Amino acid sequence: MARKTRTRPLNNEQVLARESKRHNRLNFIKNELEARRIESFEQIFSVISETRMAIELGISFYTLRKKVKDPTEFTISEMMRLATLFHVKYDVMSDFILEKVKATSKSPLFQE
Repeated sequence: MARKTRTRPLNNEQVLARESKRHNRLNFIKNELEARRIESFEQIFSVISETRMAIELGISFYTLRKKVKDPTEFTISEMMRLATLFHVKYDVMSDFILEKVKATSKSPLFQE
């Protein structure tokens, strides 16, 4: 027999605290992306979990994992959603993804 879990309703203070933490985390990632100090998804995931990021993007955890492993799988729409999530310009996000593509691709097209 399945056990029912009870969740307590959050009070307004808890909701505001959670939103404040979310805002601070996303703002930190924004600043680091714009300064080009974030070089990998792992650095992003140290601030926001893969699960939370997948939820924010509206994709499954496993889909996000697949795209992180092979950045060529990111669509323009998904890069736009990432840019919106982190409040950065599309160019910043697409440059970040392109660097990941270059790092993982064996294609001579991306070799310098």
